[in-house]
Amino acid sequence: WTENVTRGDRSVRDAYVESARRMEARGCAAVVTTCGFTSLFQADMAAAVSIPVASSSLLLVPFIRGLLPEGARIGILTYDATRLTDAHMEAAGWSPKEVAIAVDGAQGTESWEQMAEEQPELTVEMMNRDVGAAAERLIAKHPDIRALLFECTIFPIASDHVRARTGLPVYDYLTLARLTHEAAEAQNTATSTAARAAAE
Repeated sequence: WTENVTRGDRSVRDAYVESARRMEARGCAAVVTTCGFTSLFQADMAAAVSIPVASSSLLLVPFIRGLLPEGARIGILTYDATRLTDAHMEAAGWSPKEVAIAVDGAQGTESWEQMAEEQPELTVEMMNRDVGAAAERLIAKHPDIRALLFECTIFPIASDHVRARTGLPVYDYLTLARLTHEAAEAQNTATSTAARAAAE
């Protein structure tokens, strides 16, 4: 499945769309997926349901850009930099021609090899080492990086380590999930309050 999604295999699109529909039918207030490469399915999933869909941490890039000073760059750390394309970024609603970014990944590391396994044997130490090294490598190449975005599902394990190691803010899919959840929860509360008031 990792290979399918990260290589842009659109044959899995229907599975994502159907999963979003099932979640809405079960009463979910929003849908969040964890792999940044699934931005390719953002439009199809969003069109299939009436609840918010957040398919990829790449959706956060315009938000992060708005927080940074002019001339600052966003560093994107991904599962595999050779597989992350302009199409993934454009599907998330922005273009690398318009936003200053730099991309590196975990490709070739022990963590990368393990993440491709059905039963990965990952450790916190392994992730801290490999993701931390990728972050430092990227910052060394691009000193104007002022924030880091993690594309990968597993990378949040290393988020706090990288924050401490680089001194930079780190955004990941958990950031996106918290934002989406808070908005959905507030909507549910407001709707319930309005319904109770109308019934009185």
